[in-house]
Amino acid sequence: MTQDKAPRRVTPIGWTALGLAGAAMSAAVAAEAGSPAPFPAAPAEKIWLAQSTEGGEGGESGHVADGDETVELLADLGLIEGHLRAGTALYRAGLADQAATHMKHPQDEIYEELGGHLEEVGAKGFAEELTSLAGAVAEKAPVETVEAALANVLTAIAAAREAAGATESAEARAMVAILRTAADEYGIGVKDGAIAELHEYQDAWGFVETVRTQAEHMAGEEDAAEKAFGSAALAALDEAAEALPGVDPAGKTLGDPAALLAAVAKVELAAYKLR
Repeated sequence: MTQDKAPRRVTPIGWTALGLAGAAMSAAVAAEAGSPAPFPAAPAEKIWLAQSTEGGEGGESGHVADGDETVELLADLGLIEGHLRAGTALYRAGLADQAATHMKHPQDEIYEELGGHLEEVGAKGFAEELTSLAGAVAEKAPVETVEAALANVLTAIAAAREAAGATESAEARAMVAILRTAADEYGIGVKDGAIAELHEYQDAWGFVETVRTQAEHMAGEEDAAEKAFGSAALAALDEAAEALPGVDPAGKTLGDPAALLAAVAKVELAAYKLR
């Protein structure tokens, strides 16, 4: 399922905190490996962050390249779920036209590639459930009907995750990949504290909500390491909450995009402890 990658554009972001988080991650990894921690890098005013030119609108990749097919599958499932969570929240808020774009998007850009991988792990496909949900939104069905259709898709996604037989480490790495995509979308959707591309902002909101749901589940597990990761991920997302005040940001103050990037770094650092 690995795709050839086109050259990626880069955008400078003035953010020292991300450099510090990266240094902390390097130190933690080195310590676990028994190697001396690297010398701290000099404070930088700019860090160049690559943004993917693959996939769909706004540069979002329909397929996460990780090198581990299980992680890629889990991440792709998470991207689909994020679109649908955003769409349903918009529908619930009375924004049916905006909701419709998110319901169509995942099947067009992600599910086609995902179908074959679902077969490989013995998971049942859910194209029919996706179509039913998109149809309910397009027909402006009652909110209860749309939410029931979403529940059917989420049940199918959960079954696919179960069929993949993923380790906690794979689940955590997939969550990091989803958050990276959220940060990428947010960087496109928000410029200078204002909405530049509404759809991309809403994608980021949906992806973060998906990771939050998974983190809440892991934080409630009995396994100490899994519980610790889930709790750390939730704390990181809480710190970035001001950047995503809701699926409909109209009239709301947006936070600093750097907060979402910081969350990615902190969740990735926590994920190393599950390896």
